[in-house]
Amino acid sequence: MATIWDVAKLAGVSKSTVSRVMNNGSVSEEARKAVLDAIKKLNYQPSCFAKNIRTQKSMTIAFMIPDASNFFYTEMFKAIEQVAYEREYMVILCDTQNSTEAELAYAEKLLQRRIDGLIYCTYKMDKQAQEYFVSLSRKLPVVFADYSFHIYDDISLVATEGYTSSRNAVRFLYHKGCRHIAYINFPRDVQVTNPRYEGYLKGLEDCGLVPDPNLTYFPPSERTMSARDMGFNGAKHILSSGVKVDAIMAAADPIAMGAIKYLKFQGIKIPEQIKVIGFDNNGVCE
Repeated sequence: MATIWDVAKLAGVSKSTVSRVMNNGSVSEEARKAVLDAIKKLNYQPSCFAKNIRTQKSMTIAFMIPDASNFFYTEMFKAIEQVAYEREYMVILCDTQNSTEAELAYAEKLLQRRIDGLIYCTYKMDKQAQEYFVSLSRKLPVVFADYSFHIYDDISLVATEGYTSSRNAVRFLYHKGCRHIAYINFPRDVQVTNPRYEGYLKGLEDCGLVPDPNLTYFPPSERTMSARDMGFNGAKHILSSGVKVDAIMAAADPIAMGAIKYLKFQGIKIPEQIKVIGFDNNGVCE
């Protein structure tokens, strides 16, 4: 593999001249042409490591997610990577499997790699993780994605409008003739749970429907349970109670997929017998 010294020797210039050419510095046109010709002839690829030391940038950002099987995050990753690629950045994907321990361990390893920024997603953030990542955001660009804070006004975040979307979903089902709308949520301690559930309740109120506790399912707070399992178990729990159901609303598309799996297992026709609506508009659910 050719080195910068090889380029300098072939071009008949100094190493510093080659460096100036590569960084668009001031050199004569004759020297610039000689260096560029040598680079092309030798197929020289500059060392990213050396460049990182010089510029103090790794051109790398990290995307930390709680569940790689959730298509919401894989679609986010695709969009993030496309934008990063256009700007000559690389993206490191970290699947924490909804573990605070893994989140903190990944963060330390990423800092050792001198990443330039972090996009952080989590289902729920305990006090330890919250203090760590908020503190980290004071030293490194961090974007909290699909997570909202009410106690910090100096952090960067991007979140979906869960309340309005859930409210509209209930009204949509009502206009489709549904009057017994079940709701399968995330565990109560998952941050996105409350606004989406409150939107569901407001949607019922808009339609003149009375909330029925038997039509609502909150999974236990188990970090290892997948969203699909939440949907499967939720549909099973609600339908096994004997309550009448003509629609199931899920707090996320993977939850809806789990519910659909259970309904099909029971031979229930969708949407003829029970309609199902999710949240996130994942392409796989089309």
